[in-house]
Amino acid sequence: MKQPDNKKIPVPHTDFVSRLLHLPRGIARLEKLGEKKEFPRNHLLIQAGEKPRYCYIVKYGRVVAYEYTLNGEERIYNFNEQNSLLLEANLLFDYASPICFKTVQPSELVCIDKETLLNTIRADPEVSMDIMQSLAMKFLSSMEQIRHANFHNAGWKICDLLLMFADRYGVPYDGKILIREKISQQLLSNLLGINRVTAVRAIKELKEMSLIEQINGFYCIRDVERLRRHQERMLQ
Repeated sequence: MKQPDNKKIPVPHTDFVSRLLHLPRGIARLEKLGEKKEFPRNHLLIQAGEKPRYCYIVKYGRVVAYEYTLNGEERIYNFNEQNSLLLEANLLFDYASPICFKTVQPSELVCIDKETLLNTIRADPEVSMDIMQSLAMKFLSSMEQIRHANFHNAGWKICDLLLMFADRYGVPYDGKILIREKISQQLLSNLLGINRVTAVRAIKELKEMSLIEQINGFYCIRDVERLRRHQERMLQ
């Protein structure tokens, strides 16, 4: 059957899509349930195939969810940022984690055991809502990431990720937005599931169009609105 000529590519739901996870509610309630512990950089919290003993709140630092592909490349699914909750579903339902979680910065985490979390959920409906919102945001974000993979090319994805980092880490700098977070081309390719050569080519094109530049190793968006318009044109 012939497809209609006027089909449009779905517009992304940007409220749901983020690889920089954080919980918008309930952190103050949840962090009272566990014990704070400090972890060094590159500490493996859980290996793929293991069941967690705790779920965690990130108080500072960063935890990444990742795995290695069959050809040995690291695939990063998201960053668990300050005030994010991770492994809560695996803990509550005794699910083994399909992927690995590790710190990529020195981090302070709140470790919450299953019994404490279950008892609190039974006693406090607000905590139940906190957990449900955390799970809902992860689910919706995952669905949108799948849609991104199906409908958008590498250039669009690079723009989207740079704008996401700019929103989280951007600071005004000489009329531009400087992303105060080192983002390597390898990290971009690992996060987006594209090969490094493709990522390098897309970054080069953005630089040639004077949309971005690098200052002392940090990406700088010369004009956020111009970059957004460029990204929107790729949807047409």
